[in-house]
Amino acid sequence: MVSQSSGQTTALFVCIAILLTISLGFAIAVGISASKRGMNPVGWGILTFFTWIFGLIIFLLFLNPKVDDVKCAGCGKSIPRNHMYCPFCGYKEIKQNNTNT
Repeated sequence: MVSQSSGQTTALFVCIAILLTISLGFAIAVGISASKRGMNPVGWGILTFFTWIFGLIIFLLFLNPKVDDVKCAGCGKSIPRNHMYCPFCGYKEIKQNNTNT
C-alpha cells in the first residue's frame, strides 16, 4: 500500500511539473512577442505564467501591431521605427524606410 501512495505522489509531481513547464513556455512566448511589439515583456510574461491560458487571451486582446524596424545610418543595426536616435551608437538621423507603395 505504501508503494501505491508513492506512485500517486510521483504522478502528481509529474503532472505539476508538466503544467509548470507549459505555463513557462506560454510566458516566454508571450514575453518575446510583447517585446517585438514594444510592450512590457516581463509584465506580460508574469501575467501569462500565473494566469496561463487566460493571460494569453488577454494578451491577444491587447495586442499592439508589430513595430517595424529600420536600419541606423550610423552603425547599420536594426532598431524600432519609433526611436528618434540609435540606442547603440547615438546617431540622431534615423533613416525611415518608405513603406508606401
